[in-house]
Amino acid sequence: MEDCTICPFMKYWYIVLALIVVVWAVNKFLQSQKVPVAHDIPGVEDLTEANFDQVIASGITLVDFWASWCGPCKMQLPVITETVPVLPSGVKIAKVNVDEARELAKKFQVQSIPTWIIFKDGRETGRVSGVQSRENLLNLATPE
Repeated sequence: MEDCTICPFMKYWYIVLALIVVVWAVNKFLQSQKVPVAHDIPGVEDLTEANFDQVIASGITLVDFWASWCGPCKMQLPVITETVPVLPSGVKIAKVNVDEARELAKKFQVQSIPTWIIFKDGRETGRVSGVQSRENLLNLATPE
């Protein structure tokens, strides 16, 4: 093997194999870290510039401004999933991806994510930033 003139690097085959395995493992890990979007959570609607006004027009809507690369936003997803089924009647949760709906983020002056803006009948009634617990989301959903 040492005198191989065709492929002098053949003796390093195990390094090549190890690199392939590492690249494969990193790829699998990154795929498993993908953040579900709102349409993956039953009862939560994705908002865009096109449907935003219509969705928030009536009732109470808790709007989560988020991004797929945001760690705290990823932490918020399980809380949203467990909160949706126990929301009071007429209250809904919606999400705005700030990377896809930049104009909405700009319009509502979202400076950090996650930011929750509460709308009642199309009018902003409050806002909070950061990851919210289930109890906090339910408190936000209760009209004052």
